[in-house]
Amino acid sequence: MYVLNKITGEKQAATITKIAAAEISQINKTKRFDFNWNKEKAFHVYKLTVEGKEEPIGLLSMEERSQDYALEIRLLAASKENVGQAQEFSRIAGCLIAFVCKEAFKRGFEGFVCLKPKTKLERHYMQQYGLQSTKMYLITEGENSLQLIQEYYEDKQERN
Repeated sequence: MYVLNKITGEKQAATITKIAAAEISQINKTKRFDFNWNKEKAFHVYKLTVEGKEEPIGLLSMEERSQDYALEIRLLAASKENVGQAQEFSRIAGCLIAFVCKEAFKRGFEGFVCLKPKTKLERHYMQQYGLQSTKMYLITEGENSLQLIQEYYEDKQERN
């Protein structure tokens, strides 16, 4: 998995790891991310980091909805320096969404992932990641989830 350094044009290896409640509290203190991540301590929270650096460039909160055979993305955020036209790294959201898709396959949910988007991001998620609207949620499953995993999570060069 990689993110693209928009300044240098280089691909940089990235990793997603689960974080503990203590680290969530520290992240809130840095003010680098929107949302109050302390509210997510009861859920599965993951960070996306660039190789060689500990501070996260992306965060994700996920909840298993086994009754729906799905994983829900509760929150997804890039750090403030990675939002908008002046972002340092691109592909952050794609890597995080693909990670959840992969987890949804691992848990036997056929790649079914849902999220409630902010209004201004709904169209972007549909166009960029192929998510479909159910009016209440945006969803991905099956073939689209596999495509996201191939595009953002797996290194295509490793497969050749």
